[in-house]
Amino acid sequence: MSFELCKESSAADWLIKQGLPWYRLAGRGPLGFPKYARVRFIPDPSFPGQKTNEVEFDQKELTEKEQVGVALDLLSQYTTTPNECYFCMWDGWEDTAIHVAPNFVIPNRDYWLFRGTLADYADWNSSDPARWPYGSSPDPAFIWPADRAWCVTNDVDPHFATIGADVEAIDQIVADQRIDAMLDDPEQEPPYWG
Repeated sequence: MSFELCKESSAADWLIKQGLPWYRLAGRGPLGFPKYARVRFIPDPSFPGQKTNEVEFDQKELTEKEQVGVALDLLSQYTTTPNECYFCMWDGWEDTAIHVAPNFVIPNRDYWLFRGTLADYADWNSSDPARWPYGSSPDPAFIWPADRAWCVTNDVDPHFATIGADVEAIDQIVADQRIDAMLDDPEQEPPYWG
């Protein structure tokens, strides 16, 4: 299977029903999972208001997409529906090749909702138009399996992706040395770059 643009967005209704402010839902993801982690693409700032241009970062071995891919490989063990997953693409990039209106909306964020398999994630934003015919795009803003056993949230603004899942899944993600993952408390705001 490859990505299929959904005709309607009822599979994403559970996110809207969270009733969270848009910036909380888009930036940190849904509530209600037993445990959370953040996969950091760059380290957290050392102090409030610190700017990324004030620090030199070592180049990570894995890209953001590859780091999320590692987490998804681990999460694949914790869903009964790896062959039915949902992916949201933010409409804020100019180079997308989708000629229909976004079909899933929260205030200040419009998305296209796609359906595919978890294995399809490897083709997201591929330069091969046979595998990804939708033009240039950011990483998925949300990824979840149909059974909603977990959710990955990766908004364009934060320097991390948030993952909600069961305890064992999060413990595995945090323990994996290939990525920079740490436990997260959804009740506490993480540090942000200025």
